[in-house]
Amino acid sequence: MFWSRKSDAEKPAEPQGEESVAWLWDNEILIEPQNLQVGHFVARMDKRWRDTPFPLEGVMILSEDQRSWFLENCHWLVIDLLRSRNGYRPPRANIPYRRIVRNRTDAENPEAPVNMLRRARLNADTVPESIEGHDLLYRRAGALIDSIQRHGRMDIESARLGIRQIAETLEHNIAAMVWLTRIKDVDQYTAEHCVNVAILSMGLARSLNWKPEEVEQAGLAGLLHDLGKTKLDQDILNKPGRLTPEEQEHVRHHSRLGYEMLKSDETIHPRIRQAVLEHHERPDGKGYPLGRDRSSLHPLGALVSVVDAYDAITSFRPYSAARSHHEALGILWKTRDRQFDAEMVEVLIQFLGWITPGTLVRLTDKDHAVVLQASAEHRLWPIVRKLVPDGEGDGDRYRPGRRIDLAEHNKAHPEKSVRVAEVLPDGALDVDLEDLLRDEAQAAGDIDHD
Repeated sequence: MFWSRKSDAEKPAEPQGEESVAWLWDNEILIEPQNLQVGHFVARMDKRWRDTPFPLEGVMILSEDQRSWFLENCHWLVIDLLRSRNGYRPPRANIPYRRIVRNRTDAENPEAPVNMLRRARLNADTVPESIEGHDLLYRRAGALIDSIQRHGRMDIESARLGIRQIAETLEHNIAAMVWLTRIKDVDQYTAEHCVNVAILSMGLARSLNWKPEEVEQAGLAGLLHDLGKTKLDQDILNKPGRLTPEEQEHVRHHSRLGYEMLKSDETIHPRIRQAVLEHHERPDGKGYPLGRDRSSLHPLGALVSVVDAYDAITSFRPYSAARSHHEALGILWKTRDRQFDAEMVEVLIQFLGWITPGTLVRLTDKDHAVVLQASAEHRLWPIVRKLVPDGEGDGDRYRPGRRIDLAEHNKAHPEKSVRVAEVLPDGALDVDLEDLLRDEAQAAGDIDHD
């Protein structure tokens, strides 16, 4: 929620501005304007900064005139005592306080950011650009991990540039980018997982209508969230069986280790460091390393937590087989509000949808296919490309067959209706999804309806 602009006759109503009381640092206090004093530093309020007379986001109150402006125009403020000259700690405001989504558009609106994947198309422009950006980020993530493990050095700036390149074209390229997150290489899990979490974190942040700089922060937090695992015993990390309590505790150190590695880097925004530290915290307070609950967790940490879990569940790990997109969403849904932030889970499900580009499926006619594009009207009737066993060699390798728009096919042939019968885990079929994606870029629009 947001609170509306203050008036003499109104109490706080439904929010309209861009700013939010989404979280508080330990040094920040949510207060009512009458408790503001000269010498306090105002960090946030229930009004957009661009609609104020102040040139910067954040202001030191140096006069009674400045203080009066906040009394006349705001319902609530957040002051930062570390940045204040006045050390007086006012009482906390008696305002309902919960994590909120900033200015989210109605999910039923097809033009809303959360529905960008449904609108997206694969074409000769988006696919090559997406593959190039994905490969660049993957190489930089791999180089970052290798440099830390070999030399203890980090080149964060190189990774940041890769994130920025993807963020700038994210909405245009989102279909191809999500497709690329479905390509899983068992031997390259760490770098691959970090890149996938970065891409999906940016998609979720954009779906939440976060600002461009916050979308980039989400991407960098996603890329760096497991940085601390480079400092762990790799034999324990890759152990195929159940971990002992001592081994579990060892692995749990990775979030704090990652935070410590980033703490001295002034180029890393504090929100990113905090997200790395908190991405295994839980709303019910049973997470680690600090056992914080929903009232003190930053939304960026909550976002990375949900995306991290989604990609991990849909990937093969030494101790767990990959599960399907549907299974992953079901697990997140069942554990929302306890293990994962409920609102983040709900928006992720809305963003990704019932089925995503690049998803492998089994159809009711027994054929296998890969999803090219979801249908806006019939979720069981996406546009797909059938997969045909190539009949060569000893394995069950598949090659691309014909494209078919199931919605159009079923309208034309109701007696031979075909729909998705099962969503398969990523990697369930031996098919080169990247080559297939490149092929789609060249053949976009050549869809069969018969």
